[in-house]
Amino acid sequence: MQKFSKLNVGALAVVFLSHALIGAPLEAQEAAPETYALEADVVYGQGVVTKEGKEVSRDLWMDIYHPTEATATATPRPAVVLTFGGAFHRGSPRLTFQSGGAQDTSMGNYCRRFAARGYTCFAIDYRLTPEGPVPSGEGYQADWIAPESLLPLLPQANHIRGTMGLPPLDFSIPEQEKTMVDGVISAAEDLRKAVLHIRESAATYNVDPNRIVLGGFSAGAVTSWNVAHGMGVPVSGVFLLSGTDAGFDVNKAVTASSDRPPILMFMGQYDLAGALSSVPLLIAHYEEVGVEHEFAWVPGFGHFYPAGAASLGGDAVSMSVEGRITEFLERVIGTGQ
Repeated sequence: MQKFSKLNVGALAVVFLSHALIGAPLEAQEAAPETYALEADVVYGQGVVTKEGKEVSRDLWMDIYHPTEATATATPRPAVVLTFGGAFHRGSPRLTFQSGGAQDTSMGNYCRRFAARGYTCFAIDYRLTPEGPVPSGEGYQADWIAPESLLPLLPQANHIRGTMGLPPLDFSIPEQEKTMVDGVISAAEDLRKAVLHIRESAATYNVDPNRIVLGGFSAGAVTSWNVAHGMGVPVSGVFLLSGTDAGFDVNKAVTASSDRPPILMFMGQYDLAGALSSVPLLIAHYEEVGVEHEFAWVPGFGHFYPAGAASLGGDAVSMSVEGRITEFLERVIGTGQ
């Protein structure tokens, strides 16, 4: 939120452990065929990136997890669109992260779980900051972009840049601030493009265009927020796994009259400092403008936690992260059967 400009950003710095990326081969994504069928590498659009100093277009793709024939139905299914994390610098829907003995659940793995429950699930690829993405400017008001809202993300982004052999970004240098802004906004443009493609191709995918939920982890959670609540793309709900508002000015994008969808938010007990500081402000804003929201802690974990980890909600009920998401999906878009 813009209120971060009032905070001492230096206090948000934290010592990060090295994060290992674990590849999940596409063959592994095809396990348990009795619960889903995988349609891999489906192109949903094009995105402009910078290669050798020139602007070029590249394919944007997604993996689609269809419920199997055993649960096939002629009735269009509700859909879930998932976006991976990686500080806007790395990652894939087919990769999982491991840090300090904790491992998260990849977006592909979540999709397998949701497809088993009867939801058609889309795990998308998007442009990353090191590619030099070039935003199109479509789908939002440029004056809603709030570069200062990205400051809480900077320590983690610079940590990841260090592991990639890239120099840190300094927001006091306009060109470097723009590098981060372009990465975050381009990711949002790509998710928006995926949602519009899915809606336009709803008959092909046998999904209900009016029953779509967005979700993601970390940078993917931020991107999901930017599309559902920042841009206001019409969806039925959004859930954030260790993410918050960053990219668009929440005070302009989310008002009492903006009609934003319900949101479910998770945070690890020892999560990243920027997220731990920003989410209370976001919740306070939702309470002020009347957005339906739910928050749950994941006790004992930091930024990375699996789908089976226990989550504790304000209702004093403990359930797994996956179970709480499923309950949310059933409430906002119905069951997948």
